[in-house]
Amino acid sequence: MGKYFKYKLIGLALIVISMVSCDLVETAEQDASPIISPDNYPVATYTASATGTSFTEGQVLTYTIKLDKMIDRALTFSIHQTGGTALADEDFTVAESVVMQPYSKEVKIEIAFIADDFPEGEETLQLEIGILGIAERNLVNPSTVNPMNLDLKIANKNDPAKLTLVFEWPDHDVDYDIVTWSDTPENPMTEWGDGGASGNNPERDKSIEVTDPDGTYYVNIMDWDGDPFTYKFSIGHPTGTNQFIEGTFDRTTTTYINDIWTAWGDEYDSFRVLKIVKSGSNFTITKL
Repeated sequence: MGKYFKYKLIGLALIVISMVSCDLVETAEQDASPIISPDNYPVATYTASATGTSFTEGQVLTYTIKLDKMIDRALTFSIHQTGGTALADEDFTVAESVVMQPYSKEVKIEIAFIADDFPEGEETLQLEIGILGIAERNLVNPSTVNPMNLDLKIANKNDPAKLTLVFEWPDHDVDYDIVTWSDTPENPMTEWGDGGASGNNPERDKSIEVTDPDGTYYVNIMDWDGDPFTYKFSIGHPTGTNQFIEGTFDRTTTTYINDIWTAWGDEYDSFRVLKIVKSGSNFTITKL
């Protein structure tokens, strides 16, 4: 009787082991589902409207972003500055992001380089374009270059028809002005331009044009008895070059030639600080 009971226990144990083994086999079969591959996910490519990395103020660079196949989800492509000397909304403008709608295959991003009419050196600009959201990034093929980094240069552009004079000083709470005089054979010591007498800092004057008579012109400061002060002229030549002249205006230590300005109906002091000799589109400018 004892042996029979032992055999029954052994049989029961074998049945339990068999059932557990079946469950394990079934579970293993369920866990072996194939892993989803991203190989069939769309690939995003970026194509520029112009080659190279050097651009000029006034140009627009367009990037066309394309998918090789549609998906049922929206994708947000963001663009932001990562470095460089260029300033947003002063030297360039660009949308922070664009959205490619579901079942679309193309979207564009424009980078506009602002022609600010301010003579300056070359600016640099580093940008990053791509799908920056982690969830959306997993919706495209891993072979997509994301993000794409741009390293650009922005060259200054001057007015080809006029001499650009920009006059600035440190204290924006004080007003100074500049006016120009002609001393050419056709117009000897004639009041010529007052575009630089607007109450702004910096002041900008473009009164001397390429088509004006050749000869000598002067740039005069109206200090309104507020000297001494330091100043800087940023000069954009029509030929495309830039010139920078800095100095200190101080009537107590320097004798300036005073040309009395009467074009506004009264007499105002204006003191010569720059001499300009014009020959066609070429200007030779010296500090007095």
